[in-house]
Amino acid sequence: MSNGYVVAALATATIVIVQYFLLPLFMGSPPLLLFLLGVALAAWYGSFRAGLFATVLSTLASIFYLIEPLHSWQIVEQREWLRTLLLLSVGAVLSLMVSLLRSGERKALLEVLRQKERLEREIVERQRAEQALNAAHTEVVNERSRLEAIMETLPVGVAILDAQGGIIGTNRAVDQVWGGPCPPVRSVSDYAVFKAWWVDTDERVRPEDWAPAQVLKKGEPVVGQLMEILRFDGVRAIVHNSAAPIRDATGRIAGAAVVVMDISESVKREQALRESEERYRLAIDAAQMGTWDWDLGSRKVVGNPRHAALFGYPPKETVMDEGMISDRIHPEDLPHVAATVDEAREGHTRYDCDFRIVWPDGSVRWVSSIGDFHYDAHGTPVRMIGVLRDITDRKQAEEALRDADRQKNEFIAMLGHELRNPLAPIRNAVHLMRKLDTPDPNLRWARDVVDRQVDHLARLVSDLLDVSRIVQGKLTLQITLVDLVTVINQAVETSQPLIESRHHTLSVAMPEEPVYLEGDHVRLVQVVSNLLDNAAKYTPEGGRIWLAAVAENGEAIISIRDTGEGISSALLPHLFDAFTQAARTLDRAQGGLGLGLMIVQKIIEMHGGNVEVKSEGLGKGSEFVIRLPLCEQVCVVPGL
Repeated sequence: MSNGYVVAALATATIVIVQYFLLPLFMGSPPLLLFLLGVALAAWYGSFRAGLFATVLSTLASIFYLIEPLHSWQIVEQREWLRTLLLLSVGAVLSLMVSLLRSGERKALLEVLRQKERLEREIVERQRAEQALNAAHTEVVNERSRLEAIMETLPVGVAILDAQGGIIGTNRAVDQVWGGPCPPVRSVSDYAVFKAWWVDTDERVRPEDWAPAQVLKKGEPVVGQLMEILRFDGVRAIVHNSAAPIRDATGRIAGAAVVVMDISESVKREQALRESEERYRLAIDAAQMGTWDWDLGSRKVVGNPRHAALFGYPPKETVMDEGMISDRIHPEDLPHVAATVDEAREGHTRYDCDFRIVWPDGSVRWVSSIGDFHYDAHGTPVRMIGVLRDITDRKQAEEALRDADRQKNEFIAMLGHELRNPLAPIRNAVHLMRKLDTPDPNLRWARDVVDRQVDHLARLVSDLLDVSRIVQGKLTLQITLVDLVTVINQAVETSQPLIESRHHTLSVAMPEEPVYLEGDHVRLVQVVSNLLDNAAKYTPEGGRIWLAAVAENGEAIISIRDTGEGISSALLPHLFDAFTQAARTLDRAQGGLGLGLMIVQKIIEMHGGNVEVKSEGLGKGSEFVIRLPLCEQVCVVPGL
């Protein structure tokens, strides 16, 4: 049973009970319309049927409990019939009216609820939309901040324009390109403030010719305008200008993005590179060099026409494989070339190799090849580039020079021997003249002159023979146990006459303990006496000479110092070269061929030592220092 029927029953029962007990007050005629309250409640909380049920139930309860005779279903008086019919009709009408009212109220309530629900949904959707809008706005702000940050960090100038060509925003690079802040620009017509000329034609750039003006007019990107601009600070610059359209959601052009880049330095570098390449090509052509590029992946060698010609191929044969190259290299030189290439590749060093090329006609050419390997990020060689030039003339000249040098050495050796032959008879004749001892002073003077000049000539011949032996590798040493003190004493004795003749003061400092060397006694005496003679000859008369010998750190050190003419810094590096004396002075009266110091150096080096020279300059004397290794093993001193 629905709520309306329960309410109808309860309300009717309640009203019956109340009226039944109040019958005395109503004098047998209770107000039946009071039952309409229950009918209204039943119709309100139920439906028309519940209200009609309450009306019927109220009518039956009135007949049985409230209309006389009581507790009977009979109605005697007509008046009671009218009251009962009135209750029944009014109750039915009231039930209908209340149910209609309740139905309208329910519909209105449902509509209100629907409106409330829709409003709540709209509120939620609005909140969500606001949140999405806020999030989108935040994202737009963040994205704009990121774009602005990116624009500011770009090394090129970027400008955003509106649909009329007016500048909306720029980054700092735009001001740097133009040498100062850009003036206000509201449309394309304001572009006249920017002064520029086309690089190709040197014509003035009109406002409508600028990339953004063309983009706004045609709706297509314009890339690569190359122009020379006059910056706002008065400096001229070369710029690369480009622009692209910005469209809205409908596809309509809403503006343009412009990119401008100062390429002045790049243009200068490119120009310098072109000039350098041109100079390089001219130098290559002038030197008649072949250039080559060896791709290690494809194993192809790309060269210029000169490279092909040097290998005996037609000049148009500029691309060759490795086989074409190796086929033309002389078989005897091929292993050397391959080993040199491998050494340069493994050691990351420059490849430098001279080898022979055999042409198809059988002729042989010498070439010099120089190249460098190029490596990838992993250190793997990927290519090798270099140059090649013909050195046949140089090789022939070197061979001719070697022949000439060999002939010179043979001539010097022959000259030394031929000059030595007449010296012995002359020396014997001088000795005989001394024994006869003529009283004529002129004859004695002539005899002494011949004696001195024979000695001088003997030393020159000895030097020539020593140089010849050194050059030919025939100079040998007679190694024995040598006492350093004995060597120095004999050298001083040999040079003493020359030192005394020039009135020099010689100071000699000898080691206190015996010092023994393993060497050639005669050659060591020759070395020390040669240096003493030089000190005496190149020191003005009345000078001083110091000779000191010490043993320290496993070496014998011999120093010969003088107060002579000194040696210039330009001459020092060449002092031990052959014939250097002639370069020092061509008009000296000291004589000599300039071979002595070369012989000294070679003899000392053959003993495992070295000789060095020191001088503070002309007029400040000089010092020669000889270092020789001491006897390493336990030396058996003769006579002990």
